[in-house]
Amino acid sequence: MASTSRVDDPFQIPSAVPSIVHTDAINTTTPFSSQSTSSTSTDTDETPNNSKLSRPQLMSRKSSGTNIIPREAPTEAPPQEFPPDDARAMSPRRSTEETDNMLNSARQSIERRAQDMQSGLEAIATQIETVSKNCESLDRQNQALQDAIGDMTRSLSRESLTSKKK
Repeated sequence: MASTSRVDDPFQIPSAVPSIVHTDAINTTTPFSSQSTSSTSTDTDETPNNSKLSRPQLMSRKSSGTNIIPREAPTEAPPQEFPPDDARAMSPRRSTEETDNMLNSARQSIERRAQDMQSGLEAIATQIETVSKNCESLDRQNQALQDAIGDMTRSLSRESLTSKKK
């Protein structure tokens, strides 16, 4: 990297940034040897011989400017007319009258559906009542038939007993 770096480029790291790793005396011992070797750093390009490290200078940023709007400036943009095939003309923005009309029509359709459902429920309730009445009458008729069959079997069994005795 060249030593003539520009500070304006925010992605370029200046070459005067000192190295963070200092290896003044490193003892390296391997598990298989009992000897230790000592090494010192002799790189004079990366680190100065000073005991303190210097921090890199911060990059300056360009001002984004102010967001001050003059008092005379219009607060809303004037309405624009768009051609019918433009997507902006198909925007879902509606006036309050349109939304009120939509609300009223939706409310009326819901009320109509609710009345239709209530009348359907009433029809189902009357049908259930008639079916339950028919079921009760059939139960009574079934009970009467069972009683009649029971009486007939008893009378037949008495007759068969009395005919065997004779």
